[in-house]
Amino acid sequence: MGMITLIACILMDSRAGRILIVDDNAALLKVMDAYLTRLGFRVDACRGAGEAWALVQAAPSEFTGALVDLNMPGMRGEELVRRLLHSNASIRLVVVSGDAAGLSGMEALDGHRIVFLPKPFAPKELADALSGPL
Repeated sequence: MGMITLIACILMDSRAGRILIVDDNAALLKVMDAYLTRLGFRVDACRGAGEAWALVQAAPSEFTGALVDLNMPGMRGEELVRRLLHSNASIRLVVVSGDAAGLSGMEALDGHRIVFLPKPFAPKELADALSGPL
């Protein structure tokens, strides 16, 4: 299984709602959007946290899952994660970062709805992170 397939596994319960993908890497964003759409998800792909937050504010309960990169220009991913958790009690999150310190700083957040993955990660590491309960 590829990385995007494994990310989709954690969000499978979310097909009835919308999935938010937030990453400033345009190529990665495009690939994830196309793949998740092909799997049947309603995907909103955003290149920044500010753009993503504007979408969520318009319909917070519609989003059932989100994949968020922490390190982005403008509003940081950590702030978006906090806002997502407070605006939607049932949203499930996959949070990725190349900065391990950024991930450890988020441990106080609701870990029951968040899977943390440091970048770069091997497919097995991703599979291990996604195979456990949220």
